[in-house]
Amino acid sequence: MSYRVRFEQLFAELAAHPALEVTEARIDPPRPDELATWRAVAGAAWPEGMTELYSELSAVSLEWRLPGEKSVGGAIQIPSLALWDHDALEDELWFDFTEAESALHAIRPIDRFVAEAYAVLYLAPTRRDRPAEVAYHYCGEELVPTGLSYREWLELLFRARGTAYWLTLTLGPDRDGTWVGEGIARVAALFPDFAPDSMRPREARPSVEI
Repeated sequence: MSYRVRFEQLFAELAAHPALEVTEARIDPPRPDELATWRAVAGAAWPEGMTELYSELSAVSLEWRLPGEKSVGGAIQIPSLALWDHDALEDELWFDFTEAESALHAIRPIDRFVAEAYAVLYLAPTRRDRPAEVAYHYCGEELVPTGLSYREWLELLFRARGTAYWLTLTLGPDRDGTWVGEGIARVAALFPDFAPDSMRPREARPSVEI
């Protein structure tokens, strides 16, 4: 089944759920010219699954919430590959595979789910000839590789329905007992296949110095 169809099914599931309110659900048409350009830039770092996704769409925007709950909801903001242009990001964050001074130069955004934190592809210095892996990036402060491939990340993204900060589950034992953990638990109760505990490794993932 195509990724576009799966996103369409996700949108329909959330819109039909009586406990939820969907405030945005958009899929942008594919842009084949972007795909060829940025695949060439990434080279060996280009992960399996990304060609399939971006052959079917160029961006995804989803936001939903539990009515009356400020901190319970979710979002998926898969960006157009044009966002990988590091010159266009100099006033926000800097993403550039070709620079080596900082770990931030080795990341690319794949889901800007909130303004202050992204899911990113991370090209570790010791993995230059291998596909980039998914990492959690709290912007400018923390970078933690999740150990997930791009395909694995997509599968968990669908299971989690983009629930706020769900990616932190993949970083190890419960890191947050505040509104983040409470919100995840509230959403998980609505979707039995979410299963947050199944996404947690037994030990905490080490951070990358940035």
